[in-house]
Amino acid sequence: MRQVLALAEHGSFARAAVALHLSQPALSRSIQLLEQQIGSALFLRSVVGVVPTDIGRLLVQRARQVVQMAEDLDQEVLSNRTLQAGQLSIGAGPYPVESVITTALARFVAAHPAIGVRVQVRDWDEFLPRLRSRELDFFVAEISTLKSEPDLEVEPLSEHPLYFVGRPAHPLAGRDDVTAAQTFAFPFIALARIPPRLLEPMLQARRKFEDRKAVPQAFPSLEFNVLAAVKRIVEGSDAVTALTLSCCATELQQQRLSLLGTKPWLSTRYGIVGLKGHPMSSAALRFREFVAQAEAEVSPFEEKVLARWASRGAKTNPTGLVSPARKRAARKRAPR
Repeated sequence: MRQVLALAEHGSFARAAVALHLSQPALSRSIQLLEQQIGSALFLRSVVGVVPTDIGRLLVQRARQVVQMAEDLDQEVLSNRTLQAGQLSIGAGPYPVESVITTALARFVAAHPAIGVRVQVRDWDEFLPRLRSRELDFFVAEISTLKSEPDLEVEPLSEHPLYFVGRPAHPLAGRDDVTAAQTFAFPFIALARIPPRLLEPMLQARRKFEDRKAVPQAFPSLEFNVLAAVKRIVEGSDAVTALTLSCCATELQQQRLSLLGTKPWLSTRYGIVGLKGHPMSSAALRFREFVAQAEAEVSPFEEKVLARWASRGAKTNPTGLVSPARKRAARKRAPR
């Protein structure tokens, strides 16, 4: 296959033989043998050089894929077994980036400094074509819309409650059991594209708000997947957003943000997504281990964050806030 590619590239047996470090007669015999096996000429010979026939062009196209796969395998066997070299490309949504990916990356880079890592942070609906085109080894993002995709391997991760968040002086701060409908009186910032499973109950809440003859804000008023910027906007205005406790733990501790409320259906639902029939590289498998380790630490951390928040007293802890563990138990008991 490499000889076919070289001959197509150089257009001359002499030049291709030099590039391949072969004698010209040896290359000519090799191509003739291949043509005999296929039963058709692969190249048209002339005094000015050679060009591929129609079948030759098809073979050249496939040969590139075969050679690339062979080179990838060589790289795996020679380098990635000991993780001494290589590249890793992953995708992640804004929520998993903040809760698990950054922790996993810090540990992975420290353990395997010779592996180059590229992370794409995008909305969940942008990753699928990139995964299928092999731009990504895998991605960690919303998985609720991927159930009907037969070519995917999906490993769900734990669900984590989302909370409506505002500044401490927000008009809704300190109220008991803030509803989703009440948030529509204020600008809502979406950290990621809202999946249908969350969009439907939010739009139902919007209709309830409209029934009161009030003028709702645009929904969402802003889509912005840069978490630090979203938190600054919320801190400096009456805007509301939805965050996991791991996304806003520092701001809650510093009293720069306030929990307003939550609902049983308001939670993350992300997982690790790869392609069936395409084994992951050693680097990708190792990074998945770090992701799983970081994920196992998130829920206990969120329990501690909520416990600290609750210890401040009823004025800053609306009764609508429940622990992540109680919220998960309630979802299991609720009918689907």
